[in-house]
Amino acid sequence: MSGVTADDYRWLEEFRHRFDSGFCFTFVQALDPQEVLRRLHAVDDPDYIGPGGIDIGPAPGGSIMIEWGGYAGIMRDVVRDLSADAVIASAERNVNWNATFLYAVDGEARARFDPKYRGYTPTRHPDDQLLDGEYLDMIPGYQDPGNGFIKRHLEAALAFAEHRTGVRLERRHLQSMPVYASIAHYYSPQHGGAPALA
Repeated sequence: MSGVTADDYRWLEEFRHRFDSGFCFTFVQALDPQEVLRRLHAVDDPDYIGPGGIDIGPAPGGSIMIEWGGYAGIMRDVVRDLSADAVIASAERNVNWNATFLYAVDGEARARFDPKYRGYTPTRHPDDQLLDGEYLDMIPGYQDPGNGFIKRHLEAALAFAEHRTGVRLERRHLQSMPVYASIAHYYSPQHGGAPALA
């Protein structure tokens, strides 16, 4: 786990064609897929198409949850429910290429930052500054090009998620997952508006 770097995720290049509509990869430490489904009150609906359609599968160290075109893994309520007495990390990028890395422990977001730019955090969390340097360690030979942009940010974010959770994302997770379910209820807040972020 501790020796993982962005180099371990070079294989992502094979799947670039799938990333255009956005994605959210969530690494869930020590919980099996059934426990993830239970915590999220997921609905088994193989025909569901829309926000909150998630793929879940077992992974070394826990489970992987993937949402194509969504951002459930960085929503406040999902993070609260999924990381209670647990550790999760999510790497999200939307259709406009806005990106977020989130790390949460025991129901609380400990760090949330833009993995594309060094030191840029829209809000402050307890471990943001501590984790910034640790995140850059995921990129062997990293040198700041002067504008702060991190060229290999996706590979680095996934390596960092693995480093922090001990859960490994593998090619097979992007090829086929054993469980598809809906957590659309998280996208329908009681008081209207967009779901709050963690």
